[in-house]
Amino acid sequence: MKVGIIGAGSWGLALSIVCSKNNDVKMWVRRKEVIDYIKKYGESPDYLKGVKIPSVVNLVSDPRDLNDRDVVFVVVPSKYLRDTLKEFKEILKGKVIVSCTKGLEFETLKFPTEIIIDEIEVSDVGVLSGPSHAEEVALGLPCAITLAMDNLNLAKEIQSSISSDSFRVYVWDDIRGVEVSGVTKNIIAIAAGVCDGLMLGDNAKASLITRGLHEISKFGLKMGGKFETFFGLSGVGDLIVTCTSKHSRNRGLGERIARGEKPEEIIRSSKMVAEGYYSTPAIKKLAEINNIEMPIVNEVFSILYEGKSPLESLRSLMGRKLKTEFYLDV
Repeated sequence: MKVGIIGAGSWGLALSIVCSKNNDVKMWVRRKEVIDYIKKYGESPDYLKGVKIPSVVNLVSDPRDLNDRDVVFVVVPSKYLRDTLKEFKEILKGKVIVSCTKGLEFETLKFPTEIIIDEIEVSDVGVLSGPSHAEEVALGLPCAITLAMDNLNLAKEIQSSISSDSFRVYVWDDIRGVEVSGVTKNIIAIAAGVCDGLMLGDNAKASLITRGLHEISKFGLKMGGKFETFFGLSGVGDLIVTCTSKHSRNRGLGERIARGEKPEEIIRSSKMVAEGYYSTPAIKKLAEINNIEMPIVNEVFSILYEGKSPLESLRSLMGRKLKTEFYLDV
C-alpha cells in the first residue's frame, strides 16, 4: 500500500518506521533542513533522539508529492491541524485520510475528523488511536491500537497493511468515541501527574483514573460514542498509559505544576506538545453546553487557567457531595 504521513514529530516518525516494514512510505516534512539532517544522520534533530529512520522512508517537503498515496495519516497537533490541511486541500481530494491527532479545536469545538471533512473532500476518513507512546513504538516494542472507520472493509485493508509482529491493529466503527477518548484522557493524565507531583499515593491515583474513566465515558456517550469503546484500547488502554508512563507529556505537565512550576512557562519552554493543555478549555465548554458534569476536567481547567493550587483542587474534589458510585433508581 502507498502510505503518506503528514507530520514528522515523534508519532509521525514512529508511524513511518512501522508502516515502512510492508509499505511504500512518503513522509511530508515541513522544513527542508530537517529532511537534510535526517538524510545525513539517519535520525531526527528534534524527536526520538538515537532512533534511526529507515532509508526506505521517502522524505518530501512538497505537498504535491503525496498525491499518489492510497492512504494518508495526518499526525499534526490539533492547534495546527486546520491550517496544515489547507495546504493539502486539492492534493488530497478524494483520498483516504486517517487522523492521528488527539485534540479539539476550541473555536469550533470540532474533533479532528470533522476538521478534515471541513477542509478536504475525502473519500473516507478514520482515526488511529490507543496506548501507543512513540518512544516505544519506534523501538519495536509490542503495541496494540485501534483504527476506527465507518467503512470497515477499507479499515481491514489498512489494518492488514500496517500491522506487524510488534504493531497490532484492531478495527472498530466508532470514530467519535475513539476521538473523544483520545482528547479527554489527556486532561485526566494532567490530573494524574498532579497526583504524582503531590505524592498522594497509589490509592489516590487509581481512584482518579477510575473516576476519570467515568467522566470520559459519560461525556463520550453524550457525544455519540459507543459504550464498548471507552473500555477498549483507545479508551481505558490509552488512559492507563497516559496517566502512568514516564513518556506522557500530559502527566509530566501535571507533575511539574504540582511541584510549583507555572503551566504557561512549561508550555512555552517545551518542544513537545501537551495536547491536554489546549483541549481542556474546549472539553469544559462542550461539557457545559451539553450539561455534562465533569468535576475532574473542571479542576484541571482551574489549575491551568485560573491559578488554582493543586491542593485546593484536591480539597474541592474530596469535599464534593457524597453519592452512590453508579446511578440507582431509588
